[in-house]
Amino acid sequence: MGNFDRRAFLKFLGLGSAATVLSSCSFLSKDTFSEITELSKTNLGLDFKSSIGEFSGIAASIEDELILPEGFKYNIIRSFGDEVFESSDEQLNNAYGANNDYIGFIKYKDSDQEALLFVNHEFVNPLETPFEAKQRKVLGVSIFQIRKDTNGDWVYETDTIKQAKYNRRIDANTMTKVTGPVASVLPEMRGTLANCSGTLTPWGTVLTCEENYEVYGDTYRWKNYDKRHYGWIVEVDPLDKESVPMKHSALGKMAHENAALASSDEEKLVVYMGDDAMNEHIYKFVSSKAINETDKDFLEHGSLYVAVMDKSELDFQDQITGKGSWELMSIRNPKLEPHFSSDAELLLNTRKAAKLLNATATDRPEAIAISPVSKEIFIPLTNNSSKANKYGSIFKIREDSSDHGAMSFTYENYAIGGMEAGFACPDNLAFDSENTLWLATDISGSKLSSSDYEFHGNNALFAIPLSGEHAGKALRFASAPRGAEFCGICFDKESKTLFLSV
Repeated sequence: MGNFDRRAFLKFLGLGSAATVLSSCSFLSKDTFSEITELSKTNLGLDFKSSIGEFSGIAASIEDELILPEGFKYNIIRSFGDEVFESSDEQLNNAYGANNDYIGFIKYKDSDQEALLFVNHEFVNPLETPFEAKQRKVLGVSIFQIRKDTNGDWVYETDTIKQAKYNRRIDANTMTKVTGPVASVLPEMRGTLANCSGTLTPWGTVLTCEENYEVYGDTYRWKNYDKRHYGWIVEVDPLDKESVPMKHSALGKMAHENAALASSDEEKLVVYMGDDAMNEHIYKFVSSKAINETDKDFLEHGSLYVAVMDKSELDFQDQITGKGSWELMSIRNPKLEPHFSSDAELLLNTRKAAKLLNATATDRPEAIAISPVSKEIFIPLTNNSSKANKYGSIFKIREDSSDHGAMSFTYENYAIGGMEAGFACPDNLAFDSENTLWLATDISGSKLSSSDYEFHGNNALFAIPLSGEHAGKALRFASAPRGAEFCGICFDKESKTLFLSV
């Protein structure tokens, strides 16, 4: 873990946690699309000056290609099966994994010409990778170096001497340490998988989040599978090749989409999290310790809370507003003490504990992002078929006094998906250096061709200005190939290059 000081720590958190994702290709489904006569023209052609350059909103598309505005280009850095480091040892896993999601851009030198990329691999196509032993190897995380070429484009670093210092794979076989209350029951766990989104920490590590882990036991029927080992937030030090990943049990066990970091007025570390499943909940963790220059174990000691809003049931398809509070998830809470023998048992059953507190059910909370200007917390709610919510929304929370350590907040539905808005099924969110909100959509491949989503065309990437003449409008910046989605959203340190996973 790198050295850091309090001022740098606070500056990092004040800029939000948007430093995330890169370009790559994985398998693209070849779904048959119905004849579409009318694609969305919402906000088509509106000019907008973004951090990576000026562009005009492009049209929705059903073409099987990646489409960008005029004047922009892309290059592929790594694809499924490419090497992450050169090796003749067949026992080493050196192949870039399947279905890349989060990518962290890590500037680790003074030079602007070199960086590390940290990439999650979320799921497996069982038709392409049918056996457990191989499936375990294509999941987890890839860490590798990139550099700028003579054209100023970021490319994979092929120098094997440089590769040897940092490049590695962490997969579903890698042993991990456990911190927090659950360590008393399970001091170590095997592997990391279902790695969705994540974030960089101020002290130079990366948090990778385990989301839809249950499929490997319930659907793929892995023989060597213990569900207690997954559904955690995992900390990895990308600059120490010998470091052991740490699963932080104090942050709860759930379908973790991502983690968004902030600082409270008391200078405690705060982590906002969503449980990406229908009718699940929104959480936050507050560290016990204030930020200081020596300790970095903020994620090991603290309190977990779940959001409880002022109405027993919310319809996220409406322009709702209201108030809410954060309920403590610990046996110190008398509402939970009779139900669990220890905090370890409670955290292994995080969802059960949330429901005992009457936590507010939501419509699949995804990759949370925090505005670096207003400190508001933006939460994409993808959809909820159990409540006939097809298009989802962007939900917003403002903590009382704009203090991330507050125990109460106000909320509103900031933007509701659908034909009028021009987008559907919001998934990944990120802020750039100019406080523009970037949004990637996730309409499942089987539904892209259905009548409900014909207007949208393929999944896409949008920029949503929060101020100015186009405030609140979703301007389509990129269209994904058929059946694909864009994941993560990340900019380099100068906010001149946008990285995406496809």
